[in-house]
Amino acid sequence: MKNNCAVIIIDTGFSREAIGLVRNLVAVADLTTGMTRQGDPYIALDDDALPLFAADPLNHGSLVLKALMAINADLPVVLIRAYSDEVKLIRTGWRDGQIASPGWTEAYLWAVDLLNKRGLASVTNCSFGGYTHAMDGTGWEAFSLGKVSGSGLPGHIVVAGAGAGDGRALRASLAVGTGSSEQVLCRQMESTTYNFWCRAPADSDAGRSWSLQVYLEGQQVFSQQAGEVPGNVWNGRQQSTFTIYGAGQVVFQVSRESGGPEPTWFDCYINHQDQAVFLDHVNSSTIAEPAVFPGVIAVGLQKGSYCPGQTVPGAKPDVLLPGDGPVSFRLPEVTAAVAAWLCEEPGLDVDAVRARLGKYPRL
Repeated sequence: MKNNCAVIIIDTGFSREAIGLVRNLVAVADLTTGMTRQGDPYIALDDDALPLFAADPLNHGSLVLKALMAINADLPVVLIRAYSDEVKLIRTGWRDGQIASPGWTEAYLWAVDLLNKRGLASVTNCSFGGYTHAMDGTGWEAFSLGKVSGSGLPGHIVVAGAGAGDGRALRASLAVGTGSSEQVLCRQMESTTYNFWCRAPADSDAGRSWSLQVYLEGQQVFSQQAGEVPGNVWNGRQQSTFTIYGAGQVVFQVSRESGGPEPTWFDCYINHQDQAVFLDHVNSSTIAEPAVFPGVIAVGLQKGSYCPGQTVPGAKPDVLLPGDGPVSFRLPEVTAAVAAWLCEEPGLDVDAVRARLGKYPRL
């Protein structure tokens, strides 16, 4: 079979040992240093750049790469190190409304452009996820991926892990009526970052009248008024991301002073999964980004818990695999299968691939 489809792996990094398993290394990009290197057609494994590129503090991307190479070591591969030395996903940096520094989506677009120039299709393996945006498929990252991958855009498919699927209470949702307030309880084991959203449009009465107070062990540690939070350019809603430092019981108090008679809904996500858990108002829909994006194929495990109705055809996760996880290291099974299809039919788009996979594919 001709290898006219490459796999792009975006992850924490890659060890020298794991890179040594790759027979056809097309290119590498390191967002921690800005370094890129591409081969002609492939990078030699003794290239001077590889020792500088090879690093993986979590040994996560390395295991993903090893899993892929165990399935098909002949696949052309692009490797993108997208996590900082502090093991945080590197996202697009902004200044005065302009891109100030590239993130993982810019690296993805760079890789797709490179592969397009070589006449190669691509499958991108994203064995990572988080709760940073609205979780409704809007935002800069969804927009960026949608430039080259999605319905009606053939040849470039993105596959992502749906999340831990362990049933942890990572999301709380609450409805607050006019002139009232509601509280959400949370227990955090260490300093934790939260992502708070108002579902009402920012320019509505409800979007102009809410307030948030956060208490740690009875002491107020954070507050915000609706007027301090502009509407998000992607969906017109208000988002507040903040970190509560320390450990203990956290209380989120959301109040509304005015607005219409209908209650307004709010959502709060735990951005880093190991550090906290909600104790009430729990919403069990916790599919992570980028898997939640409509143009991305979300992959979970049959035994996992991601959202109500997850077994319904057409619902996310798009694919549920049998057996054990973590799903991060099972994702290459789907990635390799899709790459094989694109080698034969490079005109497939995400809808065609999703239909061919089905909810329970036999890979």
